[in-house]
Amino acid sequence: MQSTRDWPSERFELLWQQVVVAAPTGPFTIEQVAAMPVITHPDWGNVPASAWVQITGKLEQRTPMGSVHPDGEEWFVRTSEGNPIAVYVMTQSQYPVGSLVSIIGRDAGTIRLADRQGTLREYPAVIGRPIERSAAREMQVASKGASVGFPVGLIAIFAVIVLIGAWFGVRVMAKRSSAMGASRIRAVADRARERAGFAGTNSASTSASKPLSSKSENS
Repeated sequence: MQSTRDWPSERFELLWQQVVVAAPTGPFTIEQVAAMPVITHPDWGNVPASAWVQITGKLEQRTPMGSVHPDGEEWFVRTSEGNPIAVYVMTQSQYPVGSLVSIIGRDAGTIRLADRQGTLREYPAVIGRPIERSAAREMQVASKGASVGFPVGLIAIFAVIVLIGAWFGVRVMAKRSSAMGASRIRAVADRARERAGFAGTNSASTSASKPLSSKSENS
């Protein structure tokens, strides 16, 4: 079985140079990544030519590219979904096999290589550079904090709904409390009027039952 790689080729060299221009001195910084249109879950075969893709996973294999690119290596990175991706990077000695890596790069199509069992397979290929480790850790923490099973947008919408519900709840409780207070005031006023009426009646009946004065009797 014959393995095929897309180098040396004009397209490969063009993408390689684009990566070098974007990050000429080493790994991408978090500031560079923030300013780039990055696709984190590429739909391989439908990635726009102008887009950058991000690959995150375990570095399972690294092999020097030899005379074609003495400063380059072929990496195989297995993503959290279990998919192996071929990544072509400038040599990065600080990333040993087994470490978690994040790479920003250009979609380079696919390559056909024999796997460890000798079966010829096609793999998505990316030409890129790693994100510097401190930046990669910050992005991973932000990603975990922003979403625990839900997209960030849904979380924000849910929070707004909860706040609106709480606001209406407070309004309803306030209206009920106000209505109850008014009812109590009316009840107290009614009782006061009833007592005042009862007192007036008693006063009138007492006056009527008093005996005539002695002067009247003498006369």
